[in-house]
Amino acid sequence: MTNTTDRTRTPDQQGDHMSTMTTSTTNTTDERASVRRRLRRLTLLAGMLYLAIFVVYPLSTGIRSSLVVTGDAAATAESIRASEGLFRLGMAGEATIFIIEIALAAVLYVLFRPVSRAGSFGAALARVAEGVVMAAGNLFTSIATLVAVGGAGYLTVFSAEQREALALFFQDTNDYIVLVWGLFFALSLVLTGWLAFRSGFVPKLVGLLLAAAGFGYFAQSFGVLLSPDLAGALEIVVIALAVPGELIFALWLLFKGVDVDKWIGSAHRASRTHL
Repeated sequence: MTNTTDRTRTPDQQGDHMSTMTTSTTNTTDERASVRRRLRRLTLLAGMLYLAIFVVYPLSTGIRSSLVVTGDAAATAESIRASEGLFRLGMAGEATIFIIEIALAAVLYVLFRPVSRAGSFGAALARVAEGVVMAAGNLFTSIATLVAVGGAGYLTVFSAEQREALALFFQDTNDYIVLVWGLFFALSLVLTGWLAFRSGFVPKLVGLLLAAAGFGYFAQSFGVLLSPDLAGALEIVVIALAVPGELIFALWLLFKGVDVDKWIGSAHRASRTHL
């Protein structure tokens, strides 16, 4: 059926109307293509940042742990003095992790903001808090350890044995600081998993695995704080729950990305509700 308005238009007016409709359709297609490109860059960046954490973090913490001799302060101090460059390399790796975590928090906030602005902000805030606590704790204990084993002039009031004991003390303290930032990290994973599950543009299974990883970190932090003897068993729980969820999420972002049409739909709904 022909629209009455169209019948009353002159041929030139009808031509202008059709041209306007074509232009509008073209603009919409161009905008969608632009959003698709931006989202792909965003998910690629998130995937690369996540994989960088998977590589850099184990290397950095591995360096630290390789130089610490459990229960032997003298051997630990000697090991760090003999490999100070390696110890500092581990510190640089940990500092890199802090930077990556902040960048990843920002990227994931933008990615999941259409699902829930409050939830996405909470997840980002928890990840930033994790990075801040990690930076303050890890770098402080590392620097304090180097000062203690270096025997700075003002530390001569302590005997060599006392300085070595201090070095091991700082390293043992770091193990508990890990449990503190682990709580913030657990919260960020649970919230991100919830956002992914609700999103529609990320598979629900990925969201469930991320949430499970978060609960694994919660179990480790609270469990070791309450009963240090459970540390070994809870570490296995974390590896079993966290590695699959986080790795699958990272690989999905890197190679698959998100469902663009569903992401745009979520963004439109969010713009109407402002929540």
